[in-house]
Amino acid sequence: MRNIYKYIVALALIVSFGACNDEWTDELYTNLVSFKAPIGTEGVTEVYLRYKKDGEVEYNLPVLISGSKESDKDMYVQIGVDSDTLSIFNQEKYQYRTDLYFKQLTDQFYELPSTASFIPKGSHTTNYKIKFKFSNLDLVERWVLPLTIKDDPSYVSNNRKGWRKALLYVKPFNDYSGSYSATSMNIYFDSENSESMVMSTKTAWVVDEKSVFFYAGMVEERSEERGNYKIIMHFGEAVDNEDGTKTGQLTVEADNPAINFELLGQPTYQIKSTPDLTLPYLVNEYCTVNIKYKYNDITSIPNMPIRYRAEGAMTMERRRNTLTPDEDQAIQW
Repeated sequence: MRNIYKYIVALALIVSFGACNDEWTDELYTNLVSFKAPIGTEGVTEVYLRYKKDGEVEYNLPVLISGSKESDKDMYVQIGVDSDTLSIFNQEKYQYRTDLYFKQLTDQFYELPSTASFIPKGSHTTNYKIKFKFSNLDLVERWVLPLTIKDDPSYVSNNRKGWRKALLYVKPFNDYSGSYSATSMNIYFDSENSESMVMSTKTAWVVDEKSVFFYAGMVEERSEERGNYKIIMHFGEAVDNEDGTKTGQLTVEADNPAINFELLGQPTYQIKSTPDLTLPYLVNEYCTVNIKYKYNDITSIPNMPIRYRAEGAMTMERRRNTLTPDEDQAIQW
């Protein structure tokens, strides 16, 4: 009886091994075409691009083919602008707060060199080139370029969220843009014995290669009237100091004459870089702005402007990896 069991086990093993073939050499998955456009906290893909002198910068959007093997044929992935997806996204996310809607980037601010992305045989990825033209782009609005992979009988699109569609929220940056700590910037009613008010942070948005804007005083980033309170700062040439810092002067003006902006004294800035003590390829960079100004709040109470005075310093800190391109770093530019 024991020998019979041995024969049965041996026969089962022979049959199982005989059933094996070279399945691992075959494609194991359906070849799906998709973008590589990770979705951030706001449901869009944040794209940080350094502002260049002429305002033009090229961005490479990865296009992928999934699978366990390289593609066995040339493939032309058709790509186009998709306005409908952005419209639906805005309505579902912000409903009646239309002032918070992402705006579709108009064609004067970008160029698609081709309507298709070519993935050659033997590869599974390529880059779809997009040229952005940031000159005169007003970042009071939040601009998105919505793209989609079009249907085509030569391939199958990946319909998972964030794979077939790419909502590219473009955020140009320069050396002075980003989030500033504003706790040292005191804001007062322009009257005697006024108590000071502060905001924890102020965001500086790009205007051009050496200019940024922020919102005056106590104006919030998502205020419906924020566009009325743009304060533009242009950073002049910096001078090297003996202590290793750089200092320079600012040219400051308001975008809207109606707020009766008044600059008090000469605003200045300082740049300081400090290498990390243990990781020398990391550098801590600090940009400090000193400014004093007055402006009118013209929207809180209709036909009754409220005069404010702001004075103090704002400081931005960046921790940069000198071995990695700026666009690839997790920095809030």
